[in-house]
Amino acid sequence: MSLDPVQMYIDGDSLVDVSKKTGIAVSTLRFRMHKLGVLRSPAEGIRLAGKRGKMDRSNIKREPVDENGRANMRAARKRWADQHATGFSVKPNGYIEHTMGPHKERCVHVTLMEERLGRALLPDECVHHIDGDRRNNNINNLALVTRSGHSRLHRYEEALSGQQRERDENGRFC
Repeated sequence: MSLDPVQMYIDGDSLVDVSKKTGIAVSTLRFRMHKLGVLRSPAEGIRLAGKRGKMDRSNIKREPVDENGRANMRAARKRWADQHATGFSVKPNGYIEHTMGPHKERCVHVTLMEERLGRALLPDECVHHIDGDRRNNNINNLALVTRSGHSRLHRYEEALSGQQRERDENGRFC
């Protein structure tokens, strides 16, 4: 009796079942079924396995994890994070932010300017990227300006480049 892997698959056997019966590698069977246009979607395969009783997980015994096991998992996760964390993140607005340490959740350009000044920024002060690149935090590319001066500077740069911004009915930029 010759075993036809395609017919076995069409009749409802899984690729793993067909592989066990025929000795053909699962990857080879998947390629052939795809080429013939009979490969099932993952959802179809799961539904079929459920109907055939192959998705029953009730017989799997899971031991509850005790406090010692949870502590080991936490320690392993912390070790992994310490080895792989960079300490910086690029935010959607383009600025680089500290993600670890004493400056956590603060922008890098602000902390660099504060280190250079030897003090915290005043409420009316902000840091301007001279070249406009928010990722370029070279101290020579950062300028300390007042908030109003920063706004004037950006409006002046926009006017030079011909990018006048529209204002809404309240006078705010859109």
